[in-house]
Amino acid sequence: MNKILIFLIYLIALSGKMVGDQKKITSSDELTMSFFKEVAHRTGYTDHIPHFSKIFENYPVRNFLEFGLGLSTKYFLDCCEKVISVEFVTPGGGPDWIKECIRLYDGYTNWQPIAYFSDYSGDTSWSKHSFFGSNEVYKAAAYQCTQHKNYALINNSYMSELDGFITDLVNENEVDVAFVDAGIYIRGDFVQLLFNKVPIIVAHDARCRAKGEKDDVYAYSRVSPPENYEEIFIDIGMGTMIWVEKSEEFLTLRNILKKYAHEKKWSEGW
Repeated sequence: MNKILIFLIYLIALSGKMVGDQKKITSSDELTMSFFKEVAHRTGYTDHIPHFSKIFENYPVRNFLEFGLGLSTKYFLDCCEKVISVEFVTPGGGPDWIKECIRLYDGYTNWQPIAYFSDYSGDTSWSKHSFFGSNEVYKAAAYQCTQHKNYALINNSYMSELDGFITDLVNENEVDVAFVDAGIYIRGDFVQLLFNKVPIIVAHDARCRAKGEKDDVYAYSRVSPPENYEEIFIDIGMGTMIWVEKSEEFLTLRNILKKYAHEKKWSEGW
């Protein structure tokens, strides 16, 4: 079964319908570390949280940017001064998940959820922070999903659009860490556009890149890091890739993450 379909089924369970012994999440207070651990071991969808704890313990993160809202958004809100969350609303995804996250996290004053609409014709009045993009972003994501190929070779206007969007965000907010875990399939493009804008970039479900797969669904194989970034892969669960600037400021953090990536194993703690 398609991984995204499995995840959507799981999210439906979280937002109210019963699947097995999964209870309805009625409050963000229920999203505890023990809950994250359970989900990580059962599905892998929160297995990146202990990696972020290593970053947060060793580098002061003020502004955090994420592409793709999720259960771990609660963890980021508790750890960072400000969290900017971008969710793409398209004909393929719709607004249900971002609306559910708004219900869960709306009480957080350090949160700015942004709905990025692409080729979406439904009601948008519910969104406090909106960006109305072109249809090309959705086309690029759909093309990547079905063909596993680079839509920019057909029409690269979506890359210019996303680049402008990201540039404006980081100009308005000095982003320390960016996390790419979006529901749409052009994650590799997001990573590429974040280089030289954000010093620490993290991407989930990146095992395909570490294995050298060229036909990956998330386009991670297209990522070409500049010379001033170091790539670190954490081979746990779904696989998490981290790129950190090679400047002196991040030397200690890079060494800590490399040691952690080499030694990390699932344990009783995670």
